Amino acid sequence: MKVIKNLKSQLKENRLAWVDMLYIYRKELFNIFTDGGAIIIFLVATLIYPLVVGFIYNKELLRDSPIAVVDNDHSALSRKYIRMIDATPETQVTYQCFSMEEAKQLQKHGKVHGIIHIPKGFSKSINTGRQTYVNIFADVTSFFWYRNLSVATSYVSRTMGYEIEAKGLIAKGSTYDDAVRSVRKFIPQERVLYNPGGYPSFILPIILIIVIQQTILMGTGILAGKTSERSKWKDLTPANVHYKGLFRIIFGRALAIFTIYIPISIYVLILVPHMFNLPQLASGPWDTLWFILPFILASIFLGMTVSTFFYHRENALVVYIATSIPILLMTGFPWPREAMPNFWRNFSYIFPSTFGVQGFVRMNTMGASLVEISWEHFCLWVQVGIYFVTTFFAYRWRLTRKSRIKAIEDRRRKRRNRIANQKLSDNLS
Repeated sequence: MKVIKNLKSQLKENRLAWVDMLYIYRKELFNIFTDGGAIIIFLVATLIYPLVVGFIYNKELLRDSPIAVVDNDHSALSRKYIRMIDATPETQVTYQCFSMEEAKQLQKHGKVHGIIHIPKGFSKSINTGRQTYVNIFADVTSFFWYRNLSVATSYVSRTMGYEIEAKGLIAKGSTYDDAVRSVRKFIPQERVLYNPGGYPSFILPIILIIVIQQTILMGTGILAGKTSERSKWKDLTPANVHYKGLFRIIFGRALAIFTIYIPISIYVLILVPHMFNLPQLASGPWDTLWFILPFILASIFLGMTVSTFFYHRENALVVYIATSIPILLMTGFPWPREAMPNFWRNFSYIFPSTFGVQGFVRMNTMGASLVEISWEHFCLWVQVGIYFVTTFFAYRWRLTRKSRIKAIEDRRRKRRNRIANQKLSDNLS
């Protein structure tokens, strides 16, 4: 009989735990959809920001960068060089200046993003078989201005060099075909393996992963800060009988955010790339969702862990906006991860976006299978376990802190009451 009673008691306790967790789940969803800040972060930002970034980079490639040319040679050969530069898709000769000072003023005011200076004696040096130089002044405020000018001048200089050398061989008696074969012994053929669409194919998948992670972290921090602000004891949980038991609180809150981010992830990682014609080489949407599942959970538990340090909702915005750029840099977007210092490469493993970006880009852009990105997938599941444990201890620390503060306040209140009663007794006596 005792065993049956214990079993009934255990079943009743389990049923109450599920009831409490579902209540917390519904309550957290209600808090999210009735909080303006949470709606902006969870819904508006995730719906609009990917579209804004996609439209900004929708041009794919930067063409016709405006440049200025200073021609001090004034020869037929220098004019041909200028025409060839202008004919390249990367640059457009917008101004032909009489002096370098004039060209520098144009670049200073942003009217051109590069200067080509053809020195006096350019044609004479070439016709007499001597090496000559063309001076290039590139605008490095953006890597693309520099790249376009560098690619255009390299291509034109190489082409003119082949042409001049071939003409010299023909003048010595070679046939045209033999001269061409002599100056161009092989012709390289370019084959773009990945990111054939240009820059958006490279940058947009990275930003999409960062958007999901940062909005989860910010939204979780805002909700935690709001609860702390409304609580007398700066607590993470409201004064509600259902908010008891750490596992119920953690799973109820995590499930609410997870429910919201499943459709958001489908929109951000599957629909947005389709809208902008980005490469989608993954085997199917289910593979993408299965890979992204631990990424969402790891981001949620990381956000819940860090949110225990927020006592005001504004704290989350300040912290996560300040860390967004470093997190983006550590994904390997501007600089290869292999070339990073060991400290920063190891530090980047704290964030789920590090493994999320590597796995998602390899799967969606390079066509990797789930087996080929199993290491990143496994690391994300490890992060889920680690950050769940840190969330448990962080929440327990906040609840223990609440109990300590309440005990201190009770002692102070009793002490004040005792002093007041003592004064009253003295006055009556």
